[in-house]
Amino acid sequence: MKKIIAVIILLCVAAAALAGCSGGGERLAAIKDAGKLVVYTDPNFPPFEFHGADGIVGVDIEIAQAIADEIGVTLEIVEAEFDSILMAINGGRGDIAVTGMTIRDDRKESVDFSDPYINSVQYLILLADSELAVMEDLAGKRIGVAFGYTGQIVIEDELDEELDGVLVGSGAVVVEYNSAMEATLDMKNGRIDAVVMDEYVAKTIAGREDGLKAVELKFADGEIVAEEYGVVIPKENKDLVDLINKVVKRLVDEGKIEEWVVKYGS
Repeated sequence: MKKIIAVIILLCVAAAALAGCSGGGERLAAIKDAGKLVVYTDPNFPPFEFHGADGIVGVDIEIAQAIADEIGVTLEIVEAEFDSILMAINGGRGDIAVTGMTIRDDRKESVDFSDPYINSVQYLILLADSELAVMEDLAGKRIGVAFGYTGQIVIEDELDEELDGVLVGSGAVVVEYNSAMEATLDMKNGRIDAVVMDEYVAKTIAGREDGLKAVELKFADGEIVAEEYGVVIPKENKDLVDLINKVVKRLVDEGKIEEWVVKYGS
């Protein structure tokens, strides 16, 4: 997920006059007045959001519907590119985003997050006969990432000299794609060596495509890259955050999130 926080903050300031960033706790009331909840998502992230026979479906869409039901309004889904979603929420073009967004401190500078609704780790999508196993094995390889997602940040950090990454000077190259599926197809055609993606997405793709496997991405010392997903909410809207946290807790406690992961991941 691109490090564009400075740009986001500038846009947020510019949009404040339109109430996109200032919020003041008025977002929930505005949603009720409008009679709809406008939710942004990037439907290239199965099983969380993807195009199905009846439109955009997935775990996150179920969560969004549960939030809309709790508020008592209809749900409106807006499809957008992942790296544009934070700006869309800050600019007031959407009420919230539910799109497999990893909770990160840099993102918290411009938006609020709900409590986590799922834990994940980074995985490698590989050809079934690949011998790649750990981060260090990616030295000198062409590594596919979905533009703006956590996998891109993880690999770019390992290529960063200032961070003393394990891939610095190895000849490894990051290749950006619009989605993990697009990257996977390129790998099957021999153009890249591996794809880095979140656990559930990697498992879903590997389970649906012949000749692939999904392997947890670890460092040689056993360290993993863990993350948590949260609902994205405009800042200064505590009433909306509280309502969404209530819904998230209920869904987690009832086992609905796990149930939907199985449903949409099969």
